Amino acid sequence: MNHTAQYAILAALLFAGTAVFAADSDKSKVEKHTVKLKSGKVLEDAVILDKKPNGITLGYKDGATFVPYSDMPTEAQKYFNYDPIKSARYEKKIEDQKKANKKAQEAQKAKEEKQKAEQDKRNKDRRISQQQQKVRRLELELEEAKKKLENTEKTVGQDRSALVSTLNNNSRVSVDTPWGVGRIRTSSNNSAVRNKLMKEVDTMSVKRDNLAQDVIDLQLKLEAAQKTLNTLLENSK
Repeated sequence: MNHTAQYAILAALLFAGTAVFAADSDKSKVEKHTVKLKSGKVLEDAVILDKKPNGITLGYKDGATFVPYSDMPTEAQKYFNYDPIKSARYEKKIEDQKKANKKAQEAQKAKEEKQKAEQDKRNKDRRISQQQQKVRRLELELEEAKKKLENTEKTVGQDRSALVSTLNNNSRVSVDTPWGVGRIRTSSNNSAVRNKLMKEVDTMSVKRDNLAQDVIDLQLKLEAAQKTLNTLLENSK
């Protein structure tokens, strides 16, 4: 069988080959064809799977491959009405489509990257704003805590002065706290007043101690918050 006859059979299989293989499970009944290309490559048991303006896709013994018309023998090119101009136009169309797809993909990627960058900036700005609010809140809390501590210290001082004024020359005073106030033991006629004042001094001293600790804790929290804010601001540059 000559090459022209072989390609005629292959061309017929382009339309009927799939149906033949699907209807007949006995592949031995399908006539096999060997095709030799210009490049020297030999395709055994070849059948046409698809046809394009610039070539055909052949299924063969070892798989499938696209064969450009330019790689076919002259008689095959003639049989398939190979037109170099049409083939070149088709290939250019395919290449242009690939370039357009690539350009579209690059544009989409750039758009997504821009959106991501904008979202990242919004997230950073939001975190900075939240941290600034936290710093301001801690500053206000610290200011308020210092005022409370100052007022409590004044109250303790006033109570201490009032307590001392109730003592007579025969009274004895002992101080049990590091702030100069505390339990005062005395024996005078004003014991009821002194007991009330001593209780007040004890209560306010404990309150002052707690407030002093609150101030320290708030100062530490403020320092940590400010440090975090500085880091966020530095990273946003």
